[in-house]
Amino acid sequence: MGTVQGQPWSFSVEFDEQKAAQNGYDVDTLYDYVGKNVEKLGNVRIARGTWKAKAGDEVESQCLALSMLSRAKWVMQNIKSLTAFEDDLEVVDCLEVIREVNPERLYV
Repeated sequence: MGTVQGQPWSFSVEFDEQKAAQNGYDVDTLYDYVGKNVEKLGNVRIARGTWKAKAGDEVESQCLALSMLSRAKWVMQNIKSLTAFEDDLEVVDCLEVIREVNPERLYV
């Protein structure tokens, strides 16, 4: 997968190809759908499944994008991993956060 690790204020989405196929999606189409949604918030695609938050507005652009993605059924039904980096470069497992805070958003 074409993710970029260790970029401050970035997030990576990885789709499960098997789940996507079962749900009638091509994973490249899903990545394009993510891009169309998160790039409206100022995020910039830096790899196949990785976006960097808008410079000068990192917290808002990244947090809004992650929140929006976690609410999208087409994302959550086909997701394999969703990770984020903030300014300290600590990896945030967004799926674990969703499991704890909004488990109803997960489609298993």
